[in-house]
Amino acid sequence: MVNLFKAFDSFKNSTGLNTKLVLAGEKKWWTEDIKQAYENLAHKGDVIFLGRVSNQQLQQLLGAALCLTYVPFFEGFGIPILEGMNADVPVITSNITSMPEVGGNAVLLADPFNPESIKDQMVRIASDEGLRIGLIEKGRQRRQDFSWNRTAGLLWDSVEKSLK
Repeated sequence: MVNLFKAFDSFKNSTGLNTKLVLAGEKKWWTEDIKQAYENLAHKGDVIFLGRVSNQQLQQLLGAALCLTYVPFFEGFGIPILEGMNADVPVITSNITSMPEVGGNAVLLADPFNPESIKDQMVRIASDEGLRIGLIEKGRQRRQDFSWNRTAGLLWDSVEKSLK
């Protein structure tokens, strides 16, 4: 979160766009470093904390977003990446752990330890409509690999094999 805040401030400074950083979810894991990074933001007024939202609200938020920027240091799978793809928005995510595998060529990857890397991908998304459209189309294709129907089919295949 610290590097996301730093990246957002840098993005705002370099583009001058009237873009907001909208955060959904509880501040459950906030550390003193995260609080300090937020307090030091030059564009603190452009950061909106919504707290916990319903699934329907989350879908509406994602659908209205310029992109989903999800850059954790660790993630077991990457469900938010697929949520972004299902909402037809471009995704920026971490270039580590499972994120590159889940996102494939349908996401922009950034180094979550480097605010400049995150900012650079934010600038690309904001300034290149063709890139956004291309990522949305690739996301539509990629999300098919992770559908519940496909998962159920693979599980059933495993069950059948084990019964033979």
